Amino acid sequence: MLRKVLKWTGIILLVLIIALVAAPFLFKGKIKEMIAKAINEQVDAKVAFEDVSLSLFKSFPQANVTIDKLSIINKAPFEGDTLVYMGELNLKMSIKELFKGDGEAMNIESLSTKNGVINVLFNKEGVGNFDIALKDEKDKPSDGKSKPFALTMKDYSIENLRFQYYDERSKIRMVIDSLNHEGKGNFAQSKLDLDTKTTAKLTLDMDKTNYMRNVALKLDAVLGLDLDKSIYTFKDNKAMINQLPLEFNGSIALLEAGQQYDLTFKTPTSSFKNFLGLVPEAYSGNLASVKTEGDFSITGKVNGVYTETTVPKFNIAIASNNASFKYPDLPKSVENIVIDTKIINETGTLNDTYVNLDKLSFRIDQDVFDA
Repeated sequence: MLRKVLKWTGIILLVLIIALVAAPFLFKGKIKEMIAKAINEQVDAKVAFEDVSLSLFKSFPQANVTIDKLSIINKAPFEGDTLVYMGELNLKMSIKELFKGDGEAMNIESLSTKNGVINVLFNKEGVGNFDIALKDEKDKPSDGKSKPFALTMKDYSIENLRFQYYDERSKIRMVIDSLNHEGKGNFAQSKLDLDTKTTAKLTLDMDKTNYMRNVALKLDAVLGLDLDKSIYTFKDNKAMINQLPLEFNGSIALLEAGQQYDLTFKTPTSSFKNFLGLVPEAYSGNLASVKTEGDFSITGKVNGVYTETTVPKFNIAIASNNASFKYPDLPKSVENIVIDTKIINETGTLNDTYVNLDKLSFRIDQDVFDA
């Protein structure tokens, strides 16, 4: 009796293994066709991908669909420019989703990308290269047909993404490089808490002037999402700019023509070591060994709408009083540091931004600098 049980158990396992190996070949054509349909029905651009593969082992008991070297290339007036490139795009779903009929959407439970590039461009006429939705689809009422895929995600991740932004009119260039991001939340709900972790490097140039170069960014945040109203609210969060800690409060709302910002931020502590944290670690060294005295704080408020022609109004205050610091391997300390500076925009026009340097002074030995 035991031999029969073992025999049939072995046969069943063999059949399951054969099914798991054979299924990718049986369903590959169907998946490839659905992906092409899902993209081509939505965008007016040249879309290509090298291959689509299906694995039942990689994420068992979920099915894993991998799209290799996905690219979206602009048409006129940005003919030939790459809008999006993904070295690898992975979609995870329940195995039962593979057996759905032609008119039924497959529910995607997890999404991840690797080695991607996104290029956002504005030409001299103010036209953006990202407006690639098919014009006939924008205002077209639903025909009742199911889309090939539906997002019921619980988690997603982005690994090594490079985001590039350039505006020919304002000569603003921003690069977010080495972006790694992950989020967990139940997207089947219209309101949810999204637990996120993000790291990146930021470079910012404005009209041939460099303001930031490879500034290290880190943000661990729980965001309250209202998907129906497209509002994202900061809850528990901890941010780092280089080694400077920051905390955020407020919300960001997505509008048809831009984003509505209502944010405040501040340094969580008043130690002068926060100021040294703005300096890249490669130059500032290990701050744990630096002796500091005095206070330093950054507080800011950002309120208004960001569009193609406007920025939110903002007021950022940077302050320090009678502070000092000394590195252990340097003979002298920097003392009597006083900073009272504000960066202000009261109109929503970027060119109206100004800096009030009310006080900046410090002393090294007997030499005093005062501005």
